[in-house]
Amino acid sequence: MDLVRHCLSTSVVVVLAVVGVAPALAAQYGVEGPAVYYVSHTISSEAAEDGEVSNIGYYRADLHASRRGSAQLELAPLWTRQVDASGVTRYLLDLQPGTDDEVLDVLTDGFAAPLTKDGEPGPLRAIDQNAWSVLTKASPNEAGALLATYQAPGLRPVPLPASVAVGDRISGWQRIEPYGALKTTLRVIEVTDTAVLMGMTLDGAGAGAHGEGRLVVQRVDGMPIELRMEVNLPGSKGQPATRHRVHLADMRHDLMLQMADEVESYVSYVEQINQQLARPPFSAPSPASSAYTHHPAPLGALEDYMVGAEVLPALAPHMGSLWIPAETGSGRWLALGARMPASTPAGARRSEHEPMLMSRLHTVELLDAQAAPIIGLEAHPVTPTLFLSERYSAAQNELSFPFHLPLGASRALLGQVEAVRMSVDAEVYAFDTSETLEAGALATRNPDATLLRPSAHRVTLVQGRQTWKQKTGLYTVVVPLDSDGKEMPSEQLSVAPLKPAQPNRLAELPLAWENSTLPIRTEIATPRPIARLQVRHYRWTSIPVQWTFPMYP
Repeated sequence: MDLVRHCLSTSVVVVLAVVGVAPALAAQYGVEGPAVYYVSHTISSEAAEDGEVSNIGYYRADLHASRRGSAQLELAPLWTRQVDASGVTRYLLDLQPGTDDEVLDVLTDGFAAPLTKDGEPGPLRAIDQNAWSVLTKASPNEAGALLATYQAPGLRPVPLPASVAVGDRISGWQRIEPYGALKTTLRVIEVTDTAVLMGMTLDGAGAGAHGEGRLVVQRVDGMPIELRMEVNLPGSKGQPATRHRVHLADMRHDLMLQMADEVESYVSYVEQINQQLARPPFSAPSPASSAYTHHPAPLGALEDYMVGAEVLPALAPHMGSLWIPAETGSGRWLALGARMPASTPAGARRSEHEPMLMSRLHTVELLDAQAAPIIGLEAHPVTPTLFLSERYSAAQNELSFPFHLPLGASRALLGQVEAVRMSVDAEVYAFDTSETLEAGALATRNPDATLLRPSAHRVTLVQGRQTWKQKTGLYTVVVPLDSDGKEMPSEQLSVAPLKPAQPNRLAELPLAWENSTLPIRTEIATPRPIARLQVRHYRWTSIPVQWTFPMYP
């Protein structure tokens, strides 16, 4: 599959929202099932001393429609991390039953916002009005802060017309509490069978508010696949003007978000790649042998970053879970760990890359002493893809933690946990075949792989992106050979798939969705002209498996 992705990835932030759409929705909204979203909301103030406030979290969201064309969106946080202007970090996990019941009672059911026929979102209100009344009487300031903190801006459907074409302009809405609804103009950039890509502008709405953004939405229901926006709001009632930056993404598309959040990161990465390719050993052969650091595996063996099927049963004794003291608050956090069995013989050359087992997460269960799922402690999976390295660890306070527990679960209920069981599809590799191609050949047995020849000492491997919907496929590796048929030293550079662009503003930066269908490129350089290419094909297979992480005392 997309194996080289682990070489390109750093940390992927994932935020979940489950979206259910009632069948009664009229033409404004279609019918679509659950979705997983990444959501990040950062607020900065023109008053420099106020600093920056960031909020990242997991949300449950349900869209309910009426027969008259309007709808209601319900939001409830599952996990959040807030960093205030002074740098203090707080987690939703810090809230404890018995001491924070008034807040927990409100957040458990969450909030609701009405949506009019034209998509205008109304103000959020607590679903449990009795709990809200208790909280507002006890702490009105805290009640108001909850609405602003857990609003998940941008996570709203866009009502699309029945027919849409490139160049069309569509009226839309955004809403940021406590400012209110903001009118937007959406310009259609691209239309596919399933999605609509649009640019967004917001200018002059509400006496001075302005901003811009980029979003792609599902045609079936208008829910965002990915949205990124920056909105500037004027000061009011003694409050300074603020800038709001939002980025969210539907993780069913398994998007690579690293290069889609900051213009500076995108430009810097592209410049670094271009600079590397403009210098030896890529621009011309290098006289230094140290410039060629790539060492292929022996023919028939797996590359060092691949994991074979034989590793799966050997993983079981090296998996575990435990409770660790919370760094904030008085609670405790669940942590998972796993260790990949050693595959390199002692004394052998150290691998260039550590092995990486990629898996698709389906379900998570918390088990009691009888290995039965614990009633009332249903887990909410939040990351669609797991990356298990040689030494894997993740705790509940980390964004990469694959699931989260019900809000406000009691210590007694959590104390029943004896193991964590996951159902996953694990991606494993096996050597398939190899072929030797003459220098001018461009096609291979892998229909998703293409070879380009920029120069006599260079070759470029362009490899298509395959998806988890497929259960098996080929992954190709190229080894350059000299005129005697011997392997040559080489330098290899894997290039992240990025849409060509020269962004100056955030709204011009391509979304991760725009990069998601682009092939991955591997640039290969050698010290001497390449006579032939040994093209090795590996068969990857997605295997259903259950992983159990027993609780350590």
